[in-house]
Amino acid sequence: MSYGANPYILFLILILLVIGNDPEAGNKMEVFKNIVVRMTSAVNNFRTGINSMTADFEEINVMLRNLNAPAKGDPE
Repeated sequence: MSYGANPYILFLILILLVIGNDPEAGNKMEVFKNIVVRMTSAVNNFRTGINSMTADFEEINVMLRNLNAPAKGDPE
């Protein structure tokens, strides 16, 4: 593992130093954390809804295929 001057690590250190000088940094980080938590929850809810809708459409597709299929014993 290299311990060279990684620009991402240097940027993170700079951000931490800037935040450390702000007396309201804790409150700002709490607000940011709440936004990220709510966004994650919204995306998970959206994904769950899309998955449910996909399952419903697949069920409708199967029902429509069964309506168009010839009955057993009927000549085609």
